[in-house]
Amino acid sequence: MSQLNQDMARGILLLAFCLQASLGFSQLNMKAGFTSLYTPASEFNAELNAFNEKNSDKLQNPIPELHFLNGLQIGVRYTFDKISTDLTWETTLRKRAGFGEDSLRNLFEREYFYSLSAISFNIEAHVQSNFHLSIGVGRRTLKIKREINGSNKRINVFDTPRQHVFVQVKPIFILSPRSKTPLAIAPFFLYPLSLTNISDFQNDIGFDNPRTPVSERFTSFGLSIVYYYGGRIDN
Repeated sequence: MSQLNQDMARGILLLAFCLQASLGFSQLNMKAGFTSLYTPASEFNAELNAFNEKNSDKLQNPIPELHFLNGLQIGVRYTFDKISTDLTWETTLRKRAGFGEDSLRNLFEREYFYSLSAISFNIEAHVQSNFHLSIGVGRRTLKIKREINGSNKRINVFDTPRQHVFVQVKPIFILSPRSKTPLAIAPFFLYPLSLTNISDFQNDIGFDNPRTPVSERFTSFGLSIVYYYGGRIDN
């Protein structure tokens, strides 16, 4: 986890403790859980497939496409009667690698590490005690690192992390609304409001004159499984 993400996580936790001290637990919840997402990333994966095709004589195991990323989520939630506000930070990760041998039996490999980290503000309507509907806006950061062959060191593919603003919709199904530590399952749809430039990735993967298009939206579908701490959430 980068220093920026670590500071962001600490900030969310500090905010939660401050709110708890001033407001008590009855209207405040902390949450923590697991997030998994799927992104089509058709233009991004086209570059991976082009690399695999270009090096098909050396890659016995091509680099798989990037679709699924998994990670963790934490946040704080404050309830006003039948409406809640929610501040969430999450990060999802994935490693994808291809390898083989060239004609002289020398190792040929390429290994990438992907991360999508997001912070979002959400408004949650309590439709029923066991069903809430959340709409939010946030900022997400894409980072890609490549492992240097023959070492455990990694270098950044992008000169600066790629960021985009997004909107998301999330129906929340609460499995134990009357519990002191409720469990909820939340499928979500996340739509970035801008394209992400991936020309640095195209250059890194071996295309000095990047093919067009050179941008990807990274629209995402996913599922979060979250525990809430601090009391019931079926107000």
